[in-house]
Amino acid sequence: MDPTFRHLLILMVVVWTAAVLLRRVGLPTIFGELIAGVVLGPAVLGWVHPNETIEILAQMGIFFLMLHTGVTTEPLEFFKAVRSSIWIAIVGAVVPFSVSMGVALLFGLSLKSAIFVGLTMTATAVVITLKVFRDLNLHKTRMARLVVAACVVDDMLTLLLFSLLLSVVQGEAVNIESLFGIFAKVVLFFGLVIAIGRWLYPFFRHPFQHREGKGFTFVLILGLTFGLFAEAIGLHIILGAYMAGLFFREEVANKVLIQKVEDRLYGIAYSFLGPIFFISLGFHVTFDVLHGSGLWFVLALTFVCAVGQILSAGGMARREGLSRTESLSVGVGMLGRAEMAFILASLGLSLGIINGEVFSVLIFTTFLLNIMTISGLKICAVALKREGVTKDDHILATEKLDDGTF
Repeated sequence: MDPTFRHLLILMVVVWTAAVLLRRVGLPTIFGELIAGVVLGPAVLGWVHPNETIEILAQMGIFFLMLHTGVTTEPLEFFKAVRSSIWIAIVGAVVPFSVSMGVALLFGLSLKSAIFVGLTMTATAVVITLKVFRDLNLHKTRMARLVVAACVVDDMLTLLLFSLLLSVVQGEAVNIESLFGIFAKVVLFFGLVIAIGRWLYPFFRHPFQHREGKGFTFVLILGLTFGLFAEAIGLHIILGAYMAGLFFREEVANKVLIQKVEDRLYGIAYSFLGPIFFISLGFHVTFDVLHGSGLWFVLALTFVCAVGQILSAGGMARREGLSRTESLSVGVGMLGRAEMAFILASLGLSLGIINGEVFSVLIFTTFLLNIMTISGLKICAVALKREGVTKDDHILATEKLDDGTF
């Protein structure tokens, strides 16, 4: 008997149960999904094991989460947030990278391995933060927009540095030409995508002027096209998915059609594929590393990364005029580590830059940082509500979105 559907049934029951229980106590559903992944996975019960099917569904979950986020984001707001978040992203990347690399060196890793640890601990997890913001009804606040933009810039910087490290590992020369080539790829991607979204996309508006138009299929096509283009030049598919959704706006499509597309993407992203991705993160956690120096490595890395991220990103957000609570929320919101960190850790292991023990340390640290992000944002949300931030940003609308589960 093929266990695929049995595993899928277990995961869906867990998703539904976690949503029902956690909503009653006011906790984000992602908290239960991460814990469930550890309990159901190889670390504890072993009822569900990572396999190719779950991995594919999890990767699709990342794609749909970012596609939905793009559709629900105003392009002008995003680009304005990017301009405001540049220094949040830069400082919020340099500090965690430096302190994480320093800890790795203290625990006896080589310079090359330590640099890689720093890079892995720099890659943010925008999908996790977005899910928490949505669960807490904070997804339309200015700090949420800043965090999304900063995470995109942050991951671009991480990919840039990783490309340089990869060149060193493979014995290639790192010079001005190679740096310019990497930078040119980034400019090419955003330049071409923005040009298509701003000038070419409106030529397709005719099929989308009716509420029965095939907007959902077209957004999927555009998302996959942009995503594959991003991957082809060495970037991540989620950047393409996000940018594709960003340009499906009222100037192009019927308002009712846009709402239908949003609803369909929301159901897929937050009720099916997205939760599978979050649960799958727990499958990678192993308690084998928690002995001897491995435990201290995990604790030290988690502590310096958390403190460094919150102080650096939060401090720069404060300079942008955000309140203390909002700035703290930005710092905590950029603390999560997920898909990009897992990808980099896996590549480092396969290339021989790090060994299995260091890989396990990175995975466990990532899990702890995600738990801290969820718990920290929950605490921040209480303070933000007292300050009236959610009300000022029109989050408490008449139609309040639920968490997508039934």
